[in-house]
Amino acid sequence: MSSGKSMEHFITSYAELKSGKKSPRKYLRDVALTGLSWAADKKYLRKPRVQFIYLHHLFKDEEAGLDALMKRLSEEHEFISYADAINKVISGTIDKPYITFSADDGFRNNLAVAEILNRYNAKACFFINPGMIGVTDLSRIKQYCKDQLHFPPVEFLNWDEVAQLQQWGHEIGSHTMMHMNIAAATLTQITDDLGETYKILNDRCGGVHHFAYPYGRFFHFSVVGREAVFNAGFTSCATAERGCHINPVAPMRSEELCIRRDNTVLGWDMAHIMYFLITNAKNATINNNFYPLGFK
Repeated sequence: MSSGKSMEHFITSYAELKSGKKSPRKYLRDVALTGLSWAADKKYLRKPRVQFIYLHHLFKDEEAGLDALMKRLSEEHEFISYADAINKVISGTIDKPYITFSADDGFRNNLAVAEILNRYNAKACFFINPGMIGVTDLSRIKQYCKDQLHFPPVEFLNWDEVAQLQQWGHEIGSHTMMHMNIAAATLTQITDDLGETYKILNDRCGGVHHFAYPYGRFFHFSVVGREAVFNAGFTSCATAERGCHINPVAPMRSEELCIRRDNTVLGWDMAHIMYFLITNAKNATINNNFYPLGFK
């Protein structure tokens, strides 16, 4: 999600984000995805499972896309809260197709995500970096977005807006203080960061249970980091690896669960979004519930 443009203002549209990014490679990828989406068997959307969908941003020109996606998903799925989704997986009580939502990084346009989900009686978990909540200085945000998010400057939520999300029935989770790459940090740095975020979010939000580590690939995390997450007091840990979840052979402990989430950009073609969801539903196995063998 990087941009080669120099931004002297907060980015406000997906069109602005993707401008100048067209390339032959992207064009060929889009053509291939369009062809694959036509061949994808939609029957797999009716497969009993829990699918975690997550976003980063929802600019004004993406809002209609989220509304359309919610309408489409509601045809086969029941929307459940993030906590309920986790409980379905670890207890082995997945009896139909379920969808839950989350959003990372604490952008202010996540308020629009919540408002649209509310129309469909759907709730999300918003993973925030407490160190950036309430920051408004453009130069500071620009540097942070460049260094930590590889993204143009975007407005962030403030604490009143975080409280509003909770009042609407959404959950708040931790994404580290300042978007730390856990795989590159020492145990002391990880422990200090998670302890601080856990305390701040409990004090500010009246309780916090969920954690999603920044960047999200397996190579951005570690066994040491995972242990630190649960030692800090969190009861779930999410990746950004694609996939979804089916019933385990036996009930699991929450510390065992490796939550897989499907990154979704509402500026994408709807057929491409559905292709990823259908493919992951088709390929879901019990192994998806656990970290891969050899995970360090």
